[in-house]
Formats: sequence, C-alpha cells, structure tokens
Amino acid sequence: MASKTIILILICLAFHPLLGGSQGLPRFDNNTDQESLLVFKSLITRDPLGVLEAWNLTSPFCNWTGVTCNVTKQRVTSIDLENLGLEGTIAPHIGNLSFLNYLNLQNNSFFGSMPQEIGQLFRLRTLILGSNRIQGTIPASLSLCSRLSYLDLSVNRLQGTIPSELGALSELEVVTFMENFLTGHIPSSFGNLSSLSNLILISNSLEGPLPEGLGRLPFLINIQIGLNNISGEIPPSLFNSSSLIVFAMVANRLTGTLPPDMFTNLTSLTTLFLGGNLLSGRIPPSIGNSSSLTRVDLSNNSFSGQIPWLGNLPNIQVLSLQYNQLVSDGPSGMDFLTSLANSTQLQLFSVAGNQLTGKLSPSIGNLSKQLSLLVMNNNFFNGSLPGEISNLVNLTLIAFEHNSLTGTIPPSIGTLPNLQYIFLHGNRFSGTIPESLGNLTYLAEVHLSNNLLEGTIPSSLGNCQRLQLLDLSVNLLNGTIPRDVFGIPSFSKVLNLSFNSLTGFVPSEIGGLNMIQAMDFSSNKLSGDIPFTIGDCSSLLYLDMSRNSFQGPIPNSLDKLKGVEYIDLSSNNLTGNIPASLESLKFLQLLNLSRNQLSGEVPKAGIFGNSTAVFLSENLKLCGGVPELGLSKCDSPGKKSGGSRLTIVLIASFASVAFIMASVLVFWFVTRKKDPGLHQVKEEVDSPEIYPMYRQHDLKRATGNFSSEYLIGEGSFGSVYKGVFSDGSMAAIKKWVSMHLSGNFRDIVDNELKQNEWQPAYDDGIGRMLKIGLMCARKSPEVRPNMREVSVMIKNVKAILSQ
Repeated sequence: MASKTIILILICLAFHPLLGGSQGLPRFDNNTDQESLLVFKSLITRDPLGVLEAWNLTSPFCNWTGVTCNVTKQRVTSIDLENLGLEGTIAPHIGNLSFLNYLNLQNNSFFGSMPQEIGQLFRLRTLILGSNRIQGTIPASLSLCSRLSYLDLSVNRLQGTIPSELGALSELEVVTFMENFLTGHIPSSFGNLSSLSNLILISNSLEGPLPEGLGRLPFLINIQIGLNNISGEIPPSLFNSSSLIVFAMVANRLTGTLPPDMFTNLTSLTTLFLGGNLLSGRIPPSIGNSSSLTRVDLSNNSFSGQIPWLGNLPNIQVLSLQYNQLVSDGPSGMDFLTSLANSTQLQLFSVAGNQLTGKLSPSIGNLSKQLSLLVMNNNFFNGSLPGEISNLVNLTLIAFEHNSLTGTIPPSIGTLPNLQYIFLHGNRFSGTIPESLGNLTYLAEVHLSNNLLEGTIPSSLGNCQRLQLLDLSVNLLNGTIPRDVFGIPSFSKVLNLSFNSLTGFVPSEIGGLNMIQAMDFSSNKLSGDIPFTIGDCSSLLYLDMSRNSFQGPIPNSLDKLKGVEYIDLSSNNLTGNIPASLESLKFLQLLNLSRNQLSGEVPKAGIFGNSTAVFLSENLKLCGGVPELGLSKCDSPGKKSGGSRLTIVLIASFASVAFIMASVLVFWFVTRKKDPGLHQVKEEVDSPEIYPMYRQHDLKRATGNFSSEYLIGEGSFGSVYKGVFSDGSMAAIKKWVSMHLSGNFRDIVDNELKQNEWQPAYDDGIGRMLKIGLMCARKSPEVRPNMREVSVMIKNVKAILSQ
C-alpha cells in the first residue's frame, strides 16, 4: 500500500502545474543538454568554417566541436567557440546547461540581447562574450551566478547602466566592460567585490565620481576607466592601495591635486595614466623615487611648477608630461633632464607644450640609448640643438618644432641610423640643410618649414627611398629642385617647397610620384611649362603652383587627377584655353586660375558651374562661362579680332634650323608691314613687339598639334594650318614636310599671301633671311653675329626689298 501511495504522489508531482510537466520547474539531464545545444545551433545564421556541422545526432554531443563534458555524468561543462566567425543570436536555452561553468563566444558576430536565462547557470565561473555585436542592457540576473569569477562583455553595443546587483558577486575577480555605450555611475556596490583584482571600463559614457570603496579592495591591482566622463577628485583611499599596479584614468574630468607622498604608498605601481584630465598643482616630488614605475602619463592637465628630480626611475620606459604649465625657471630648472641619465630603459620622453625655457644642455646626449621618441616641441627653448643628440642611436623621432632654436641643424643627425621623423619646423635655424640627411635610409617625414634655411635642396635626399613627406616651405632656399627628389617611389603624403626662392623648371620626372597626395610649389621663382606628366600623379588631392613664372598652356593631363580636390595655378604666365576636360574632375572643390594670360571660352560644366569655387580674375581674354562669372560673351567663330594681323611662320623638319628660319621669317614680314621704311631699324630691333619668337611647342599649341580642325590648305611641301596664339594673334603656318635649302623659297609661304603680295624680289630676300638665320644658329659665339650685326644685315635685306 505504501509503495502505491508513493507512485501516486510521484505521478501527481509530475503533472502538477508548478512542479512538473512542461510548465513546471525544468528537469535537466543529458537529453536536455543535447536539445539545448541543437537549439543554440539553430539560431546560428552563419558558420563560415563549418565548425557546427558536426553538431548532429550521428555523434555524441560531448564530442561536438567546442563542447566539453564531465566524465562521470556526461553533462556539458564548457563551450568554447572563440574566434570562429559565427553569426546569430544567443539562444535562451543556454540557461538549461545547468552544469556549464565556462562559456566563451568571444570574437564572433553574435547580435541581439544577452538572454536573462544566463542567470540560471549557478555553476558558471567564466563568461566571455567580448568582441561581438550584442545589444541591450546587462541583465541583472547575472548576479544569480554566484560563483562567477571572470566576466568579459567588452567591445559590444551594450547600453544602459551597470546593474548594482553585480556587487553581490563575492567571487568576481575580473570585470571588463570596455568599449560599449554604458552610462550612469559606477555602482558603489563595486566596493563590496572583495575578490576583485581587475576593473576595466575603458571607453564608455560613465560619469560621476569614483566609488570610495575601490581603494579598500585588498586584491585590486588593475583599474582602467579611461575615456569616460568620470569627475570629481580621486578618492584618497586609492593613494594608499599598496596592491595597485595599474591605475589608468586617461581622458576623464578628474580634478584636484596629487598628494606629494602618493608614490611612497603606491609601492607596487608600475603604470600611472592620468593624462587628459583637469588635475592641477605640482607633480609629486616622490615620483623621483618610485623605482617600480615603468609608464607615466600626466599629459594634458594643468600641472604647474618645475619638473621634479627624476633620478631614481631605473625601470621607466614611458614618461609623458606634455601639455601642462610646467616651467624651468632658475638655475636648476633643467636638472630633470640631467637626472634622467640613470633611466637606461627610457624609450619615450615628452615635455612638449609647456613653458620650458633656456638652452638645451649637451647632457641631452646622456639620455637612454634605448630612447626612441624625444618630444620637446612647443616650448621656449633657445640656443642651438646640441650635436650630442647623435649619441641617442635608437631615436626614430625627434620633435623640437615651435621653439626658438638657432644656429645650424647638426650634421651629426645624419648618423642616427633608425631616424624616421624629423620635426624642426617653426624655429630660427639657419645655414644649409645637411647633406648627411641623405644617409637616413629609414627617413619617412622631414619637417623643416618656417626657418631661415638657405642654399639648395640637397640632392642626397633622393637616397631616402622611404620618404613620404618633405616640407621645406617658408625658408630662404634657392637653386633648382633636384631631380632625385622626384625619384622616391614611397612619396605618398606631402611635398611642400612653397615660399622659397627656387628657380628653374619642374622636371618631367614629377610624374613618377604616383602616390603623393599633396604638392605645393607656390611662391617661388619657378618657370617653364607645367609638365604634362603631372597627370600621372594619380593620387593627388591638393596641387598649388601659384605665384611663380610658369608659362605655356594648362596641361590637358590634369583631367587624369580623378580625385583632386584643390588646384591653384594663379599668378603665373599661363596662356591658351582652359581645358574643357577639367569639367570631368568630380571631386574638385576649388580651381584658381586667376592672374594669368588665359584666353578663349570658359567651360560651363563640372566645377565651372559653381562660380564660388572657380577664380578666373585678371585673365583679360577669357569669355563665356556661366553668367555668375561676369565674363563677356565670346565672339562668333567667324569673327576676327580687329587687332590681329597675319604672321607667317616657318616650321623646319630639322628642329634647330627650322626654329631660326621661322623666327627670322616672322620678324621680316611683321617688320615689313609695321614700318617699310629704313630709318627705324634700331627701334624695331629693340622692340619686343617686332620680335614674336615662337618655339616649336608654341606652334603645336597654336594649331592643336597640327590638328585637322586647323587645316586650311595643302601645298607641295606639306599642309598649311591656321594658328591662334595665346595673345590672340593669328598665323598661317606651313608644316614643312621635306625641303632642301636650294629649292624655291616661295613654296613655304602661304598661298594666299603669294597671290596677293608676292614680288620676285622676295625670293632673294627670303634666301638672305635664311642665311642670317643659319648664321644665328652657329654654336660658337665667336662666329655667331651679335644683335647689332643682325640688325644691319636685316636693314640691308629691307633695302633690297624696297627697291
């Protein structure tokens, strides 16, 4: 009877709505674990490595990838699916794995919210869900996981506040919620986490003060709460935490001062990051005896006074005191630099952006041979830069910009084998740029602008084959730009040579800089044509060649700069039309062509449709364009300018002879028309108006490179083209295909002119003019006639023609 009663009771319990069946308390066993895992798998929408393909009924679930079971009961104790590229949501059924003590889904793409059911895992000790896309809030039910010791929810999209209930997890050792969107205060209940050793809350939107109780946690070794909005003063209890190793609170709103003896009590401290706060007062003098320190960042605060003695920091590797209000008054003001000679492990030292004054001592060369970054810019140092800096053989960066340093740049800098970055701009350095810089084969950036440097740009810089940026602007440099500079394949950032006195041409090798993003040659004395190869600088975003003496046309190749945003060619002597192909530059935001000698119709599409982005003033022969530019309308194609006159130009197949011949013929016909008399020969020779000398590429531009559009006739020795020069004048131009000097000279002259004006005496006159041209082409100045002799010979020719 008793046994039947027991059976009935069990049956009733099984079907009781609260205790049994599908609606009662769950009964977990092996089958429950298997079913929960299969539901977990079903919510995975992406499995690029196929790791969950083995999760099926053909094999025991304890053998499935990432699953570990205990031996005795065959229950799931661990799931480790880290870094497998999985995507999906976390199934609430995970809460049914009642023996689970380890869950690691880090570095996948899980999204959605954290299941509240995780709180049912009372055996769970490690929960790692970092580096996913989990949203929503942190479930307060996690506080039910009473054995939890490691909680990592970092790098997700969690919002809301940190549940104060988590303060009840007495076994919790590590909490990392970094890089989320958490708000509110750090719960004061965290002061009850008696086992806590690591608290990492970097990069959230937390606010309010630090809980006082944190300083009383006996095992706390690592606090990192940077990049939040924590305010108020640092709790005094934290300055007495002898166990503390890392204290990092960068970029918050902490106020107050640091106790003078704080480093006396923080005997285990290795890392102190308090940069980017509102701290003030003096740097505690006890820092100089904190022998355990390896990294200190007190930058970007309002610390004042002198830098204390730093002579007992044997392990210091990083020391950043930059951007405060520190001074170096008095005879001992720079002693801190000398005291660092004992810090043989120092790799980064920065005192930039303070109010330090005085001269740099040669003792700077006694700093650690391990020093890589030496940053002392934006102070008031004067005097010279000590050559002893070359003792620091592992330097990769030196930054002394924006001081008042004078003298020459030490050539010994060129002996630093690892140097990559030189920042010396904004001083008063004089003398020349050291040739020895060419020895720095790892050099990436050179900033020497805004000094008083003179002389030429060293061609040795061409040896710096890793160079990405060169800024020599606002100096007194002269001479030409070395071709070697344009042969550096790694040039990918900036070449700035503006505001100097550089002369000569920009070589065609500029086209080799196909990775460079910005070039500035403005405010120099450069001349010649803008190289057509500039169009090969395909990565260019910024181009400034203004305020020079460049001439010739705007290269059509500029339309190859598909990503360019800024072009300034103003204040030069550029001629010809504005290339319509510039309309295709979709990203161009500013185009300045003002103060040149451009002519013709202004395009209307592309940037030319925006009158506020295009500058064309003081180009008197431009016309058309959009009405907002205020230019005059263009003449109809058939209308000729009343001021134009016919100029006859000769082009030889032999370039050097042809140039002289063409120039002499132009001179003869123009002067004959302008003044047929003989009494003003000297004035005509001296006047540039009577010497329209055209180079071969001028003739090509005037005829569109002898395009068929300009063809007006053909003769026995070639074709005749109409040419329109940059000054508006027109010419009939004969392209000389094949001709011997003994031939009939009149065949090189425009047919229309022959019919209307030709006289037999002209044959002899042209022959004499060609002889004069050949004489002028002689290489030796001893046998080449001077201008006075040429004018007399021309006078004689004109006398023959006037008979």
